[in-house]
Amino acid sequence: MRKTVFLLTILFLSQLHVAAQKSSYFKRVFVDAEYYLLYEEYKDALPLYLEIHNSFPDNANINYRIGICYLNIINEKHKAIPFFEKAINDITPIYREGYFTENQAPRESYLHYGRALRVIGEFGKSQDAFNKYLSLLNEENSKEKKLVILEIQALEYAQQMKDNPINVKFTSVGGNVNTRFPELNPIVTANKKMLVYTSLQQFYNAIMVSYFDGQEWSHPLNINSQLFADGPIATVGLSADGQSMLLSRNDNDDYNIYISQFDSTKNSWNIISKLPKEINSRNWENYASFSASGDTIFFSSNKPGGKGNFDIYFSTKVDGNWTEAKNIGDIINTSFDDIAPMLSHDGKKLFFASKGHPNMGGYDIFVSYLMNGKWTKPINLGYPLNTPDDDIFFFPIGDGSSGYLSRMLPKGFGDNDIYFVEFESQQNKMQNVNDSTSSLPITQGQSNVSKNSSNQTEIIGQ
Repeated sequence: MRKTVFLLTILFLSQLHVAAQKSSYFKRVFVDAEYYLLYEEYKDALPLYLEIHNSFPDNANINYRIGICYLNIINEKHKAIPFFEKAINDITPIYREGYFTENQAPRESYLHYGRALRVIGEFGKSQDAFNKYLSLLNEENSKEKKLVILEIQALEYAQQMKDNPINVKFTSVGGNVNTRFPELNPIVTANKKMLVYTSLQQFYNAIMVSYFDGQEWSHPLNINSQLFADGPIATVGLSADGQSMLLSRNDNDDYNIYISQFDSTKNSWNIISKLPKEINSRNWENYASFSASGDTIFFSSNKPGGKGNFDIYFSTKVDGNWTEAKNIGDIINTSFDDIAPMLSHDGKKLFFASKGHPNMGGYDIFVSYLMNGKWTKPINLGYPLNTPDDDIFFFPIGDGSSGYLSRMLPKGFGDNDIYFVEFESQQNKMQNVNDSTSSLPITQGQSNVSKNSSNQTEIIGQ
């Protein structure tokens, strides 16, 4: 009998030891995942959370964290929905963020669940989730209430936009440029002869250059070695003549704007150099572009003193030096994020992305006209250029009646591809920009999908 009790005790203690080892292992994995999540490295955090999820599939906190990761990965946001659906089944009002022992989810799960549903067009279910989140807030949560009310308003706006699509045509730049990898942030010269973009390769960001020969875009050249570009870097701006390029790089969780000049004597790009403190602050500067003359840079920053989190600023080069940056003003900037300013080559239109102006949810792309030296009330560019997902980067050409963007569309090459975008002529006419409907689409029409003779995907408005 004593021998049996002894063996059972040994077995029990052994099981406890194994359980403790297992718990210790997953705790280390959790800490690593939280580190990546803190620095918004969602693709690195995701597999770690999924590993924990395999052993603890009903842990609401882990399901919530996985949902957050998917919601912040391009073209994978729909995958967040089943995880948020599990998370909202076990909500706690005293959520302890960052604790491995926390197995419940915060009330924000409803907010993010609603956003994921909005992205896939489930507006009714999305509103139910937002309303549930709103019901969990109290009088002290005024900022959160304002945020979710805007989310609910965006659903109504999104439906209105989808019911009144604009006439716009998307034409793929072709298979020499577009690949199975995501191609992002296309920047193009005014004559549309040179295209520079960012290709998200398996282990690094490649800065690529392609040239148009009148028929098609050439096989691209990787210029990372010329730029000495490494780490998380991306194209953001290009001068009209293609002689100066702006890039954004994450320098240890501090985004900065860099510049490179093309050296025609060497037929090569110079090593990137960081723009001065008049533009780069101790905060994030994530997008930038040139004016038509190249002597002014417009950029977005979340430095203190703005109208909201990210605001749009500009700096002008005088006698070889950049002036202290100025806020572009509250006609453009809102109490929310306003980023990615791009000026048309004729200098009369400013395109940018905003969460604060009336939108379809997340970021939408807007245009403001320069009239009598002042920027007009921004106009939402409409659906299908804007979608219920985040739409941020649009690079205009000429007078802004056309441009380039990156988008995942049917019959593409696998992920985000680069498209040439053409608006119907009346889209670019200034019509009552200061009236109460100035944020609505200017034109109406229906969209369909076709395929042209050069095997390039098009979406054509009728």
